[in-house]
Amino acid sequence: MSIAMKSASRRRRYSWRGNGVARLRRAVAALASCRLGATAVEFALVAPVFLVMMIGTMEVGRAMWVKSSMQYAVEEATRYAMVNTSASTTYLESYAMTKISGMSAASGMVFSATKTTGPPDFMTITATYSFQQLIPLLKFCPCTLSAMSRVPLNS
Repeated sequence: MSIAMKSASRRRRYSWRGNGVARLRRAVAALASCRLGATAVEFALVAPVFLVMMIGTMEVGRAMWVKSSMQYAVEEATRYAMVNTSASTTYLESYAMTKISGMSAASGMVFSATKTTGPPDFMTITATYSFQQLIPLLKFCPCTLSAMSRVPLNS
């Protein structure tokens, strides 16, 4: 097929001559057969969902890490209280704060130690933290994380 015949067949294929309905059908068929922007459209539909899922997974993982760090610190402080029964509650609170890994004291975490007297004495140490998201794109409920440990004291 010569070049002149190819260009003539192209002109006929995408010709705008004819009645209105036929022209509209040819225009829709030409647009439907064009696949140039399909990948961009698919990416635009899938990327936001993927990013929201990825950011949500990171935030939930960070919340679990903070909760685990709090539980570790509280358990270490109650273990210290079991061995050192004369330790004051303020000292145990500051001891628990030193056991938090990767978080500063100004992060808003609150420790409280309570000594319960009775036939067996108990030491209860609790920690609370108002979890703040790093990426405020996803607003899920305001979470207050807490950890508690209670041990009997050797008298």
